[in-house]
Amino acid sequence: MSTAHNMASKNSQQGSVLLEALVAFLIFSMGILGVIGLQATAINNTLDARFRSDAAFLANQIIAQMWTDPIITASGYDVDTTYACVACSSTNGNANTRAWATQIQGSNVHLPFLPGVTDTANQPSIVITQLPSGVNQVTVTLTWVSPQNGSVVHNYATVTQMQYNL
Repeated sequence: MSTAHNMASKNSQQGSVLLEALVAFLIFSMGILGVIGLQATAINNTLDARFRSDAAFLANQIIAQMWTDPIITASGYDVDTTYACVACSSTNGNANTRAWATQIQGSNVHLPFLPGVTDTANQPSIVITQLPSGVNQVTVTLTWVSPQNGSVVHNYATVTQMQYNL
């Protein structure tokens, strides 16, 4: 009688090692998929950070050029308002601004380009406002669309006030 009881309990345990191995494989696979998802997110965040830092660098580049290239007036120095003309032809506007806009649009490989800034609606904008105290406020705005998420429009805007010392 005890031999029949032992045979029944032994048969009920068959395949349990295989089932445990399959569950362990399932848990391991879920962990690997999680790590792959985290890596993809990290890569996307790194690319977004790169485009933001490129935008900051390019905006600071044109502001620095404006600081070093003022117009000499009778009362001293003033901001060259032709910098605000980004889409001007070669006969009017500022050559530095046109070169900067071309660089952003990717036709110049000197700096990494910001994707999505190829049409006229997404051109960089520069606004120069004369404040009452004789200080010029300059706003530079960049707009781009990330290649990994083409539906999200990113903007970078920086504002600075320029006053030249006599």
